Formats: sequence, C-alpha cells, structure tokens
Amino acid sequence: MTNPNAFSFGASENYWARVMTPEYQAEKKARQAQEKLEAERAAERQRNEWQKQAVMSAAGPAILDIVNGYLAQNRPAVSSEVQEVFLNRLKGSTPVEYRSALEVLKQNGYVHELVSSTQGYMGQRTTHLYPLLQEG
Repeated sequence: MTNPNAFSFGASENYWARVMTPEYQAEKKARQAQEKLEAERAAERQRNEWQKQAVMSAAGPAILDIVNGYLAQNRPAVSSEVQEVFLNRLKGSTPVEYRSALEVLKQNGYVHELVSSTQGYMGQRTTHLYPLLQEG
C-alpha cells in the first residue's frame, strides 16, 4: 500500500513566510559574510604564496650575485652583511627565507659557509660565504 501523504509532506509549510523572517535573513547575511571573509583569506594566502615563490626563485641567484659582488671588490662576503643586502634588494623577503635559500645553495654545492677563526664582540664568530661553482 502506498502512503498518500508521501508527496505532500511539507506542502502545507509556507516557504516564503519562512524565508522572509528576520531570523532567516540574519542567518543568511551571517553565512554570506563568513563565506566572503573565507574567500578573502584564501586570496590573501594565495598572494602570500605567490610572493614567497617569487622571492625563493630569485633568492638563490641574488645571494650568489651578492657574494660574487663582494669577492669582486676583494672583500669577504660576511653572512650578516650579505643577509642585509639581500633583504634590501628583495623587498618583502624575511631572514628565514634568506637562511632557507642559503641552506639550499649550500646543500647543492653552490656556496660554502666558512666560520672565521677570529672572535668578534663577546666571542662571537662571523661566517663568510664563498661560491663553489663558477658560471661559464
């Protein structure tokens, strides 16, 4: 036997009366605001990721260029000075990005970091960078 009320369930409910209530409208606006905020956050994350990729793709060549520039002037490429020039040259970059790019260069054999034998202020030692592979 077929239920005669199966297809009329909810037919007595007035859809427009429910949709037009202030509570429903407030919930709808809150839901839309939340979706808009989440979309803005996703766009901001994407922009940050693109900026990070741009910095990291330019970081390795920039570090090598800075180190070669110091050596061309017959000056040691002190890591802290190279970092300062790097951060000024690549706007929006961070010291963490510098260190990670430098680690990648060291692991791939492009740069060698050598700890100096002399002690600086309060026993602090400086590190110097030397390029290992010559372009050409």
